[in-house]
Amino acid sequence: MKQVEMEFDIPPSIPQDILRSIFKRLPARTLIKWQFVCKDWKNLLNNPSFIQEHLQYSDDENPSLLFQCFSVHGTWGLSTIDSEMQLLPVGSVPLIEILRDATVVGSINGLVCIKSNYESINILLWNPAIRKFRRLTRKANVWVSMGFGFCSIVKDYKVVIISCSDYALTGRIHQVEIYSLSTNSWKKVEFGGLLDGVEISRDGVGTNGAIFWSGFKGNDHLLVSYCIATEEFALIPSPISADEFIVSLLSRLFVYENKLALLFHTTSGNDEYTSIDLWVMEKGKDSISEERWSWTKKHSVKHPYSLLPRIVWRNMIVGNYVDGIALVNLSTNEMKGFARGYCADFEAFNYVESLVPVDKIHIEEL
Repeated sequence: MKQVEMEFDIPPSIPQDILRSIFKRLPARTLIKWQFVCKDWKNLLNNPSFIQEHLQYSDDENPSLLFQCFSVHGTWGLSTIDSEMQLLPVGSVPLIEILRDATVVGSINGLVCIKSNYESINILLWNPAIRKFRRLTRKANVWVSMGFGFCSIVKDYKVVIISCSDYALTGRIHQVEIYSLSTNSWKKVEFGGLLDGVEISRDGVGTNGAIFWSGFKGNDHLLVSYCIATEEFALIPSPISADEFIVSLLSRLFVYENKLALLFHTTSGNDEYTSIDLWVMEKGKDSISEERWSWTKKHSVKHPYSLLPRIVWRNMIVGNYVDGIALVNLSTNEMKGFARGYCADFEAFNYVESLVPVDKIHIEEL
């Protein structure tokens, strides 16, 4: 029998400012159930200003990490680690039977972007906390790199698809497509000669209204940036210079203290230890009012060679070690294992539970 949700009008005995203060502290999974208590609560929980207030509180007080874990059997699943160091399953991924060989592109404001490049490009924009999603499909017979980002200026989430001329990582970029969540539409963008000869090695990272990719041009390692508001690309020098294979294998872009950051680890000779460097990018203005990007090395730690760093979270390097997760404290250099035997390999992303919607308009396959 189909369950029917009922709404009841309850006298607003609690002042709304107090109600907002209480609600913003509660998990999104709880609040989506409470929206059916009465119309006033439903209106509040769907109010854009409250959604932003709840998101800001959750981001400050309850930051989490999203893990895409690959088991020794080749299967994968999604889990989170919350601020109390609890490992929790995310739940069933919608349409996972369609998204073969799926990988997480990124997570912003509680929305998770998942892609599959099997036969066609299947994309899922999903808010696991409120169990809402939007599926997008694009035809493709080439290798693609993607990026997912949000810009507060234009108040829009965008997905960027960079298509290369073949399936190799060294393929020439020949097309860039942008999806806008606010308009539910795709468009192609021109990139001129700026990206000629540029090779993208991974999916991009979104932060502060832009998406950044790690790439190469000739023998130089560099970053490609895309500004969501102006829809312009730019090339940014990298703080590291190394062989293409080593850089693509051992470097990771991520968000650290709301800034773009890069983790890079190097080894020397037969040394069983590796040096892990944390670089953070600063944005400023030069003397002729053009944007200038500079890099600062914030930390450098030494740890066993087999530790593969993924991200920095709550002042800890999170990495893959043996058959589990390792946490390295940046202040004390102490390392401890976590979730031993849980996964053979993983990727990690910043995550926060939110009420941010993905279905303001009818969901349809494009």
